[in-house]
Amino acid sequence: MAGRDEGDGVRLVLEAEEAMLLSELADQVDSVLLLGADDDPALGRLFPSAYPEDAAAARDYTRYTRESLVDHKRQAAQAVRDATAVDGDRGLVEILLDQSQAWGWLTFLTDLRLILAERVGVGEEGTPEADEQRDDYLRAAYEWAGFVQGSMLEVLDPTH
Repeated sequence: MAGRDEGDGVRLVLEAEEAMLLSELADQVDSVLLLGADDDPALGRLFPSAYPEDAAAARDYTRYTRESLVDHKRQAAQAVRDATAVDGDRGLVEILLDQSQAWGWLTFLTDLRLILAERVGVGEEGTPEADEQRDDYLRAAYEWAGFVQGSMLEVLDPTH
């Protein structure tokens, strides 16, 4: 999955289907960022209130920072889409990322997992809500994205 490249970056080796899945998931993250309703709980996970006890300060913070945060998250999703663009060819896709690009991917993977966690009912403590029926496909994507994220983190910071 993830390994060290010749420098300080990351070398990802994905099946073509995995690369296409990441590209599709990046599209979905972008859609949530662009089209998500203000009351979408997934957006609440992506952009938690900076001042939960002070509504006016929270609105001001959001007004001054939200656009920049959304742009940064959309750029991370676009970088993943660009790197995972594959033609119809089946086989392995090798992606080389320098450290900066790798941290951008980690931003995307974090955003993706927060959105999926909300969609499949994984609570903020990381435990599933027991009483809800959730989509197995989304849960599998959530767990797989965590595996990719963990693999990349091990390469970037092998001391942990």
